[in-house]
Amino acid sequence: MKSSRKVGIFDYDWLSVLLFNMLVVIGIISIYSATYDQANTNIFQSFYGKQTLWFAFSYVLVIFISFLSLKNIKNNASLLYLIGVILLILVLILGANINGNKSWFRFGSFSIQPAEFVKLMTVLGLAKLLTEPDFKLTNFKNLLQATILILVPVFLILLQPDLGSAIIFLSLFLVFYRDGLSVTYYLLAFLIATLFITTIYFGQKNVLIVISGIFILVNLFTYFKLKKIFWLPVIFVTSISVLSILGTDFVFHKVLKPHQRNRIEIVLGKKKDDKGTGYNLKQALIAIGSGGLYGKGLLKGSQTKGDYIPEQHTDWILTVVGEQWGFIGTLTVVLLYTFLIIRLIFLAERQKQKFSRIVGYGLVAILFAHYALNMLMVIGLFPTIGIPLPFLSYGGSSLWAFTLLLFIFLKFDAHRVEDW
Repeated sequence: MKSSRKVGIFDYDWLSVLLFNMLVVIGIISIYSATYDQANTNIFQSFYGKQTLWFAFSYVLVIFISFLSLKNIKNNASLLYLIGVILLILVLILGANINGNKSWFRFGSFSIQPAEFVKLMTVLGLAKLLTEPDFKLTNFKNLLQATILILVPVFLILLQPDLGSAIIFLSLFLVFYRDGLSVTYYLLAFLIATLFITTIYFGQKNVLIVISGIFILVNLFTYFKLKKIFWLPVIFVTSISVLSILGTDFVFHKVLKPHQRNRIEIVLGKKKDDKGTGYNLKQALIAIGSGGLYGKGLLKGSQTKGDYIPEQHTDWILTVVGEQWGFIGTLTVVLLYTFLIIRLIFLAERQKQKFSRIVGYGLVAILFAHYALNMLMVIGLFPTIGIPLPFLSYGGSSLWAFTLLLFIFLKFDAHRVEDW
């Protein structure tokens, strides 16, 4: 499948590029609105000035990508993954301690977060593994290999500790479904997550009683209806359920830190702490709610201008959009993300080669996880963790990493008819 026409940067999917630019520009405006200081006359020392420079440099990265060989990217994907793992180890040893996390390499006033770039490296490594000859996820040994590939970065990031980034890496398990993994695994994961939440809320003893009752009723119904009990599935699901319920207490009280337990209990409504752990969430809800339909306008939000939400230009950037541009502005951002994700799924499905399709779905999984969890966090339906909103939140590492991931896939898509 050789292409007779030379493909260039202007052949990248124009709709995806347009949505990328729109989201970044909205982000810069929101950062400007959240951090504008009339006394600071040096624009390049401001957050919005730095973000603008990082956006400009992101197109240097795009030009760099245009010169890369797709064959070399594919052939060296495993090496890139290994480099990513080494970076995560080095940051634990040499990284700067910022707010209790060793997640950053600091070079003078410049800092870079390797975990953001390791997302790309892990996607490429995963695509390389899944496209090995005779590699099938229906084979348990192969599934275990792919699982370990994802969990190694997760483990190293948890040591930093950075729970938010670790959770994002787990979204790559969604890629397995498109590659043939049975839906049973996802149902089991959903069961474990549901039991974890219900056990925290209702208590271990109550959940054990209810689950026991449900299994007894299901088995009685199956016996009287089909005259048979499927013992193996029953024993397996029962064992998983009981272990999940009993393990919840250990994880919640022995693994999670006090502030993480507090955030979960606040989301579940078991605790109220508006002046402590729940302060950011309380102020975020006030900001979004006060925006109304059309918002208060640029630089006019009382919550934003009063600095009631710490670090609002990073993980809480959506509150700026909600307060100053209202429901219409927030809906616009939601629709832009939705259109981008749908478009990327369409592009992934039209790939001629499995490697580029997996890279596309890896991008979709990571982008969706960031977008969904950040928005759920801001409206109080998910515990507060450090997850930036892609393209909008302040940060060069996040912007550059997503730029690389997006445009490497768009390059693959532009060359999809070639036999690279």
